[in-house]
Amino acid sequence: MADLRCLTREQYAVLVRIMTRWNDYDMLGHVNNVEYYRYYETAILTLLQETGLDWFDDPVFPLAAENGCQFLRPVSAGGSIEVGVRIAHLGNSSVKYEVAVFVPDEPASCATGFFVHVFIERKTGRPTSIPEFVRAHFEAQRAIDENDKPRWIADARLLPA
Repeated sequence: MADLRCLTREQYAVLVRIMTRWNDYDMLGHVNNVEYYRYYETAILTLLQETGLDWFDDPVFPLAAENGCQFLRPVSAGGSIEVGVRIAHLGNSSVKYEVAVFVPDEPASCATGFFVHVFIERKTGRPTSIPEFVRAHFEAQRAIDENDKPRWIADARLLPA
């Protein structure tokens, strides 16, 4: 596995701009540690929403199985952050994303991490294969990642359209 601390924006498949809110910050004026997980989830769900999967009604949906964060330097109060997402591993029923938080106009990431989704069959509650249309979208994102051409998404989109 690559040392995520050394990755630049260009090494992520997708970069999602997320507006920060006043309640994201602690009393020192830095983003509170729990908010990084929210940023990761927001960027990942933005990518997942593009697949067309309706995780409210489709027979298969993703559940968080594991996640982690390495804090590298604080994010001070500002208007937005950028979250890089790349597909690190695509299994039969799971996907592992690598993520990073960047401050606009600064080259180094402020935090890096990972997030694992396991796809679950709604009727049985058991892991099942990732739907082919979701897998195809993830594979396309991996191809973008390999070519070092990140795609920018100006506004996070969380819910199915």
